[in-house]
Amino acid sequence: MPEERLGFDLDGSVALVTGAANGLGAAIARALAAHGARVACADMDEEGARRVAQETEGRPVPMNVADPASVEEGVRAVIAGEGRIDILVNNAGVDYIRSAVDMSLEEWDRVQHTNLRGPWLLSRAVFPHMARRGTGQILNVSSTASKKGWANATAYCSSKHGIMGLTQALQAEGKEHGIKVMALVAGGMRTNFFRTLSPPPDPATLQPPENVARAALFMLCQPEESIVHELIITPVTETSYP
Repeated sequence: MPEERLGFDLDGSVALVTGAANGLGAAIARALAAHGARVACADMDEEGARRVAQETEGRPVPMNVADPASVEEGVRAVIAGEGRIDILVNNAGVDYIRSAVDMSLEEWDRVQHTNLRGPWLLSRAVFPHMARRGTGQILNVSSTASKKGWANATAYCSSKHGIMGLTQALQAEGKEHGIKVMALVAGGMRTNFFRTLSPPPDPATLQPPENVARAALFMLCQPEESIVHELIITPVTETSYP
């Protein structure tokens, strides 16, 4: 009997990807589109979202994931335009490199609202739609910061630890409705995440976001009866894990 192979086929699926204007979000949008998905590219950077949407023949969606009204409006627009949302990728994120005592309340709140409240708002918005259809996938992009605390990253580490708890709780609620909820734990990438560090890390020690996007594709293309709850992908030279 020939070996059964896992096919990366998303033909006909509709995916909403946040933070899609650049970096990992753009790489995930391109990977999903290359394998047949119709991608809605959501971002505060409207010009960047339009650019990636044009590249992927998808739909740009202006969205501030920390704003409940913006999230609800964006989700409604995608469902109205595409008919459904099969896949939600919660990728948008922000960080401030500050010590715990130097970080302002406004900075702390922005990190939590973007990195943790945003994925909850989006998941809350798509859950009823997916439950009615009896199917759906939510992929939350986490970080090795959810596995090991870093100095000068209290807000970011807290938000990413929260994402892991959110993912597990949503999976417990969603599985009865055919909804898969997963966490992609990414290590250092060659994106603008480290742009404020001086000096920045050596790019040779980081992984291209396309590698992480392929890991996301793998998770989203599992057979209906299986789920990859959590996948950790880092550069071989990662210092924050294990």
